[in-house]
Amino acid sequence: MKISVKGKIQKGAGQGQNTLREQMPFFKECFPEVAACKPGTINVLLEKPLVVLVPDFTSQSVPWHPALKLVKGGEIFQFVRIRITIEGLPPVNAWIYRAQFSPYRENPFLIEIIAPSLSFHGTPNCTIEIQSRSYEGIIVSAEAAPAAVSGTASVK
Repeated sequence: MKISVKGKIQKGAGQGQNTLREQMPFFKECFPEVAACKPGTINVLLEKPLVVLVPDFTSQSVPWHPALKLVKGGEIFQFVRIRITIEGLPPVNAWIYRAQFSPYRENPFLIEIIAPSLSFHGTPNCTIEIQSRSYEGIIVSAEAAPAAVSGTASVK
């Protein structure tokens, strides 16, 4: 079942261009599907949360930056195949890009996408169509740690 999610492109800080430029040579080797992607990410704020349990591809630890290589041995990346339709443009194949150390990784409403070069301006609306097996459902996200239970009962 293919799922579509509407969203709005967000202005990013521009760091995706720098990091992707360094990462792309590794991606071309381990996941050649993304070889034609522009070095940079498209940030999309989704109307519904998107939780990736099983991506289409997960890299080994990639030593793309000297500091990561020394401190953490590299970074793991995940990709999910999608089609993105940006207002006024035809749909194109693209990939949700999930970097292990990305500050966006824990926000299910914000995704980073890599794609071939696309010509758009501002923050247009878009639609993401997940190409892999996907389901709509309910996500439970506790606000805080569970409260302690008073009394004398214990778990054995």
